[in-house]
Amino acid sequence: MNKKYIYLVVSIALIFFQTTYPLVNTVLYSIVIVPLAITLGELTSIMSEYIGEKKGGLLTAAIGNIPELTMGIWLIQFGMIPMVKASLIGSIISNMLLVLGVSIFVGGIKYKEQKFNRIVARTNFSMLLLAMSTIIIVASLKQYNESLSKVVLTSISIKIAVVLVIVYVLGLIFSLYTHSNLFIVSEQSFENRYIKNRKYVRIVLELIVISIILYFISERLIYNIKETVENYGISQEFLGIILIPILGNAGENFSAIVCASKNKVNLSLEIAIGSSIQIALFVTPILMVLAYFIGVEMTLLFTGFQIIMALIAIVMAFIVFQDGKTYWFEGAILIAIYIIVTLAYYYVV
Repeated sequence: MNKKYIYLVVSIALIFFQTTYPLVNTVLYSIVIVPLAITLGELTSIMSEYIGEKKGGLLTAAIGNIPELTMGIWLIQFGMIPMVKASLIGSIISNMLLVLGVSIFVGGIKYKEQKFNRIVARTNFSMLLLAMSTIIIVASLKQYNESLSKVVLTSISIKIAVVLVIVYVLGLIFSLYTHSNLFIVSEQSFENRYIKNRKYVRIVLELIVISIILYFISERLIYNIKETVENYGISQEFLGIILIPILGNAGENFSAIVCASKNKVNLSLEIAIGSSIQIALFVTPILMVLAYFIGVEMTLLFTGFQIIMALIAIVMAFIVFQDGKTYWFEGAILIAIYIIVTLAYYYVV
């Protein structure tokens, strides 16, 4: 039997079965989500080849974030807002430091020097800095006017969320349509003969089935994380920074590292940084709007430490990518910074 179908059968079985130990359940569900997320990413990439790169970019943005969205939705429903916000910041930190770091390191070991499209990198970093600017503005607003109520901050955050989604859509239009010629990369992700052997309808059905399974597995995972946090006194923010980003971005992270190892550094860069952009300009605003309709107050007000860590991650990654080429030592530096940030976060929260 195909390994993919084995994963699906095991995942479905776990939806109806769990032990009496929340910590054990958390580990089991975490292990199951990783191959599901990787399979989802692979299917999305194959699907993109059927409909073209432009429309495929929009499809990847929507489907690639299903794990983050599903876990975020359940975190909100269980009232774990600190973990939701920490996971959003953690995703940016993880992508900018850990994923890019490992990708550059692995690619640099195999190839002495790797070059990439600087226009792609500059545009992506501009969108990331926009997202960080809005977070800093909200934090500054609260610092300047401490009398602002949470209701007012929620109202402001919702309006900003709408603006961020609009910018995200405009960014897609810019890169996929009006100026798509600037973002063309020569590498091909899949061979034509492999694509022709795939059945379009089967891919669509697999995407739907995996998405549904992820939704219910995420519910089980988040519930047991909640029980684990309450039983063992583990910090919601620390788990949000480390665990959720790794699980939610498993598919994209795996693809970025593999692409770098094959000297497809443009594609690797687009996956890793593109994932952060989706988190900042798409997933975060969508979760905020959902929280608003559910009746849970969630704002764009992050802690000073979270903002500083995210800024360090983005700035360091920008410094590495500003010259249009990378070396393995730069990847090692990014990995080292990620480890330091993780250690610091453990002692802060």
